[in-house]
Amino acid sequence: MKRNIVFSVIFFIIISAAVAGDKDSEALDFIKTLISKAQEDNGSTNALRFFQYTSTTVKNNPYSYVLSTWGKEAVKESGLQPADKGKYITALANRSGSRIEKLWKANKEELYLLFPAVVYDKVLKNYIDRLIEFRTRPDFNTMLKKLKIKSKRPGEKTLDFAGEISGWSGYKELTFWYRRAIEKNDKAVFEMIKEIQTHYSN
Repeated sequence: MKRNIVFSVIFFIIISAAVAGDKDSEALDFIKTLISKAQEDNGSTNALRFFQYTSTTVKNNPYSYVLSTWGKEAVKESGLQPADKGKYITALANRSGSRIEKLWKANKEELYLLFPAVVYDKVLKNYIDRLIEFRTRPDFNTMLKKLKIKSKRPGEKTLDFAGEISGWSGYKELTFWYRRAIEKNDKAVFEMIKEIQTHYSN
């Protein structure tokens, strides 16, 4: 369950990040591969490793096992190659709200087909519901402001600050929305996940 929650967060970060001008097709390929890996045996683990290995660095993801010197076996287990390391970083660099909206509108029907309801219910539904519920809480803006003051930019202590502010209730959701606010794409992401929630509830 813990890995499913982690993957859920990553899935939305990737959709949010998968825009970069002429890199749109490459970013879309990344999302399709991520969705495909999520549906394999050991899917949450392989999807998480794929995300970390191909689109993050040791500097911005210091806790990633597959990026560490001890992660070579895990890389092989998940079907990754040395050439895959950092492959999608540039394609996922631009996270502006307008580009998120553009890519989502252009590709959502295809992504819905790739991500059937049974997989959504198993992997994403719980976390989407929690993200939406958390953002609509009366004290959301107050908590977000406090976190921005304590953590000027995302870092290793951001999660701990979010835990202190939220009383460790919804700290993952607070951290997610904090990062979206820092990237200035929070409104676009919120509208997107509300649309996803509605789509799969019908």
